[in-house]
Order: sequence, then C-alpha cells, then structure tokens
Amino acid sequence: MPEAKDVIIGILGASGALAGLLLVFGGFIFAQAASFPSSTDDKITARYTKAGRLAIFPFWGFLITTLLSLAWLLHPNSCLFFSCVSLFVLLVIGTGIYGTLMSYRYL
Repeated sequence: MPEAKDVIIGILGASGALAGLLLVFGGFIFAQAASFPSSTDDKITARYTKAGRLAIFPFWGFLITTLLSLAWLLHPNSCLFFSCVSLFVLLVIGTGIYGTLMSYRYL
C-alpha cells in the first residue's frame, strides 16, 4: 500500500496538469467555432461554443482537487484524503467521458 503522502502528491501534480490540458482542449473547441465562415448557421457555432464552455466544470473540479491536496499536505486527516482521492477518480472518469464525446462529435 502506498503512503498517503505519495498518493496526495501524485494527485496534486496530476490535477494541476489535467486542469491545464482541459483549458487547452476547451480552447481548441472554441477555435473550431471561430474558424467557421461567417455564413455558418448560428446554431452550429453555438453548439461548439457550448461544448467548449463545458470544459470549465472539470477544470474547476481539478483546481478544487489541487487545493484539497494542498490542504491535506498542510493538515493531514482522513476526511481530506478520501475527498481528494474520490474527487480525483470522479473527475478523471468524467473528463474521459467529456473528452471522448467532444472529440467524437466536434473534432
């Protein structure tokens, strides 16, 4: 069984990295919407814009996970540990689903 500190440090680094990747991915979808000709129907452009905006939810989730991990490093307790691990697992699964759907539908 790995040490709790090692798990939290791994979550801290991975959460920060994934938050950055989500910003890039969301920006890429926004760029797709901006690259359409002006004659493109507004509904199509709005779909891409909405898809890019959805990236903000897992982005904030990963930032919160990063802050919780930092809080655990400053004041270790089991509640923060399980919150960090649970939130990280949920966000990784949710981000995988989001990335798959957005790649399949919009890219």
